Amino acid sequence: MSTFINALIDKREIDKKIAKMHEKGMNLKPILAVVGNLVVKSVKQNFREGGRPKRWIPSNKPKGNTLIGTGALMKGIHYKVEGSGDAVTISTTKLPYAHILHFGGKTKPHDIWYKNRSALKFMRDGAPVFYGRVSHPGSKIPARPYMLIQDEDIKAIHQLLTDYLTEETK
Repeated sequence: MSTFINALIDKREIDKKIAKMHEKGMNLKPILAVVGNLVVKSVKQNFREGGRPKRWIPSNKPKGNTLIGTGALMKGIHYKVEGSGDAVTISTTKLPYAHILHFGGKTKPHDIWYKNRSALKFMRDGAPVFYGRVSHPGSKIPARPYMLIQDEDIKAIHQLLTDYLTEETK
């Protein structure tokens, strides 16, 4: 006497779900826009918190938060869903200082001339002094990586993509 059990598995429902997921996977534009928005908000949060997950070395500026002078760098963070929706790019506006603020480095010695006033004003020993031009020795700028995606963002992106691909298959 045989002890085998035969089971018939109807995989038509599974094939339908896989086909739906494949169809959704061919149009990722909507979900990549959501992902792009999530990452932009997270990067801007890096500015508001002064660095995440590790805080940045504070700047010597007398007022304001580190890297948020005029806010142009933070406001310039944006996303773009590329081409047919197969990628999303997160970037900053093309500010000349964006790279050095993220990676750090040293600026070259350079002259600073007055622009909007008749002279440059500095305080020395508690008294104002005025110059038409000064020779700046250059600056050593510490790395303050602001274009970082946090671990919780990666988890949220995975969940968003999973939900998007499986929403009509449940």
